[in-house]
Amino acid sequence: MAGDWIKMRCELQTHPKIVRILSATKSDKFRAIGGLHAVWSVFDQHSEDGVLFGYTPETLDHVIGWGGFADAMIKVGWLSYDGAETLTLPEFADHNGQSAKRRGEDQKRKRDSRKSPQSVRNLSAEETDTDGTREEKRREEKKEEKKKSSARATRLPADWEPDAGQIAFCQTERPDLVPFDVGCRFRDYWIGKAGKDGAKLDWSATWRNWVRNERQGPNRVVGQVLPMNKQEALEARNRQIALQVSEDFMREAGA
Repeated sequence: MAGDWIKMRCELQTHPKIVRILSATKSDKFRAIGGLHAVWSVFDQHSEDGVLFGYTPETLDHVIGWGGFADAMIKVGWLSYDGAETLTLPEFADHNGQSAKRRGEDQKRKRDSRKSPQSVRNLSAEETDTDGTREEKRREEKKEEKKKSSARATRLPADWEPDAGQIAFCQTERPDLVPFDVGCRFRDYWIGKAGKDGAKLDWSATWRNWVRNERQGPNRVVGQVLPMNKQEALEARNRQIALQVSEDFMREAGA
């Protein structure tokens, strides 16, 4: 149920559609206006969107007590019937429903405010204070976010070197690399980065990604393309160690 009042225009009694309804029903304008009020009230009580299920024009005529009035409304476009016990009020939102009531209440508030200048001044002051407080809060939130962001993002120190944990990660993740060499390239690259691109929130995470993406290492067999797969890198290093041991053994045997 939408509410306990409906909206009716002041000029309704002179509306061209009223004249056509008068001609079709052979009645006077005040009875026609009363019939419209009755129909709109039925829709307001039993419909939320202007669609009335289970009603035919004859049913509506019986409810309001006026035979032929529904057909007169249909002819002027104030009512529609789908032929399957469903009536629709095309202008429902203009006269009925929460939106129409809300608009009417807003208009009444504005009229009452205009009648009381003091109320208008007080309302304006309250609204201004509220808007000012909200704007100030938004500014403070932006400052706080900016402060937190700048506090987290830092640049790499000029004397940076990988710590024990970072070296261990490089040795485990990429045994084909020399951590000291990787650290030099890492430091030179990021110290040379200008602007905000050279600032990072987590340098340890940046180091780990750098190590994973490093494409060459000095500990490789001569003439061999460095394997990028971790398992292949381990196997290549094992072969290199085995080769070195064999060469040492041969030298000692020859000596």
